[in-house]
Amino acid sequence: MHADRAKQMLELGGVPLLVHTLRRFEACDAVDQVILVLQPNLTSEVLSLLPKHHLKKIVRVVAGGAERQDSVYRGLQVVNGETAGIVLVHDAARPFIKPEEIRAVIERAETKGAAILASPAVDTIKQVKQSTIRRTLNRQFIYYAQTPQAFQYAILKTAYDQAFAESYRATDDAQLVERAGHQVSIIEGSPINIKITRPFDLKIAEVIHKEFFG
Repeated sequence: MHADRAKQMLELGGVPLLVHTLRRFEACDAVDQVILVLQPNLTSEVLSLLPKHHLKKIVRVVAGGAERQDSVYRGLQVVNGETAGIVLVHDAARPFIKPEEIRAVIERAETKGAAILASPAVDTIKQVKQSTIRRTLNRQFIYYAQTPQAFQYAILKTAYDQAFAESYRATDDAQLVERAGHQVSIIEGSPINIKITRPFDLKIAEVIHKEFFG
């Protein structure tokens, strides 16, 4: 982001992105608890925001790891495996998820074991090696993975345990679950459920916030 602070703490409409995201889960009655995995230096700042914005579902704040996979695994360690049903993983920098989308992916995971939101590719996708196109992929079968990604707890925990035991790295949770031999169901997500990663994304987010959430 080339910013002087963590991207989830950048403001949108005067409110940190993280708060926008947490509000969506606060508004979804299918979500019982939220475990926040954060950079350790953000803990005090974030904890001070929770009562101010009436965020009541956060039950634990956990220090994150070096990479996404490490952070999710640390969050899983504090989940009560005896009572856990469905576990969702969501990017703090996706503030435009809708409560009904959260519920939909939970319900699908309850019946299928694993489900994610994803949006169909609208561009032509090229597979490239050394700056040369190797082949053109059929975009009919290409989806962009989003979050939240939802799993029955035992499925996700086993997939993560296996990955760490074998030093396998993935870019999302579904990849680990697929690798462990489980099918992952797709629910088509909204194109406005963007992940804010670059400065340009924040400008797009400002438009989305004004048009859909303002």
